[in-house]
Amino acid sequence: MTQSTLDVATPERVAVELPIAGVGSRAMAYLIDVALLFVVALAGYFALTFLVPDPVNAVVELSRAARIAGAVAVFAALWIYWTVFEVSWHGQTIGKRLMKIRVVRLDGSPVTAVDSAIRNLLRVVDFFPACYPVGLVTMLFDAKHRRVGDLVAGTVLVREEAIDLSRFVAATPGAQALSNTDLDVVTDFLRRFEALEPEARTTLGRRLLTRLGTSPEEAATLDDAALRARLEAKVGGR
Repeated sequence: MTQSTLDVATPERVAVELPIAGVGSRAMAYLIDVALLFVVALAGYFALTFLVPDPVNAVVELSRAARIAGAVAVFAALWIYWTVFEVSWHGQTIGKRLMKIRVVRLDGSPVTAVDSAIRNLLRVVDFFPACYPVGLVTMLFDAKHRRVGDLVAGTVLVREEAIDLSRFVAATPGAQALSNTDLDVVTDFLRRFEALEPEARTTLGRRLLTRLGTSPEEAATLDDAALRARLEAKVGGR
């Protein structure tokens, strides 16, 4: 089966494909988060028993308004958990980080506080009436596996694929060691070299070489063939 991807373009008009996170990985990330929250709630419950002998009975004896307020407070706490983590961890919660998936906007840019707040607020719709049937059906029918919250917020979950660094081992002793980010950018550029417009290809190639340590003056003298050869040498010609 063909893997779904999110196609985005960089300012240099280089197309990048981001693999879409499937329903299974999303569900596992959610279950991890819920399990962690359950452990925290359980610890809080036992801590409360030192102050209130029977917390459950104490809740039952509360007024209806107090119970509603408590339910709203619990939802608010869950909403804050997902939103704060997604914003501060660049689209990830603990569960998403363990499953190597993250929330991004449809253009591939990082999720904003407003985007995250909206998608997590609408969990109540996806969860209705219980156990996420609305969200699950929506994800199964949407090509990008988005639930209602994602559709409204304009977000999508993508997978972070591990890079096999052995492919980039230098073929010559003097080849420069690159960061994972630089490896991604350079190899994607080389893979799409022929498909790029000539002017954009030359401009981007020179920028990449400058970023990797070549002086702007020297990079400006290189034609496309020389640029390609230099960049291939940076990643070991592979």
